[in-house]
Amino acid sequence: MSDASLLEEIANRGVTSPDRKQLQRIDWLLKALEIFVAEGIDAVRITRLAQDLGVTRGSFYWHFQNREDLIDALVSYWKDKNTSAITESVTNAASLAEGIFRFFETCIDAALFDPRLDLALREWARRSSRVRKLIDIEDEARLESLRNFFTRFGYPMPQALIRARVLYYSQIGFYALEVQESLATRLSYTEAYFECFTGQQLNPADAENFHTYILDTYGDKLA
Repeated sequence: MSDASLLEEIANRGVTSPDRKQLQRIDWLLKALEIFVAEGIDAVRITRLAQDLGVTRGSFYWHFQNREDLIDALVSYWKDKNTSAITESVTNAASLAEGIFRFFETCIDAALFDPRLDLALREWARRSSRVRKLIDIEDEARLESLRNFFTRFGYPMPQALIRARVLYYSQIGFYALEVQESLATRLSYTEAYFECFTGQQLNPADAENFHTYILDTYGDKLA
């Protein structure tokens, strides 16, 4: 599902009557998402949103009960987009290499996993115990999917869990540190990353095919 489709599906949850204004719920949600990612949760205010959208505050209440209703929709979008991206990347992988490759792709494609959105939630969680609990639940779900992936390909406990943690935490750290390197440079480490995460050697032909696919699909952009 595309970002726009997912946002629209979330925006329309709970809508029981036709909208009475030109702006739709998704317009408010899109603007709130833009502000949240760029400036943090404190900047997501009804007055600010109305000003940016060129409407009155009253227009907001045709679509949302209150600010918390809007924020709940933002959190739902984060969960449905980012957690699903990680869990789906490995759930149906037919081989160890396929799962690792799909996870790698998820981590470089913001259309699949949005790191700015994830980091915005984590920054908010520093000041909110409620959001911290939500983050913990989603992190656990992501790790569980990765642990199950390693278990499925023969890794016993606790190896499966530790490898899942190393894989997941290294990627979250990559985002948090804002590492800047070309995609080609990052891809040049594929075989070393694979060995680190799995303890196995990657078939050079598989590595080459993955490099070609990623560069053909995304170009040599910054990771």
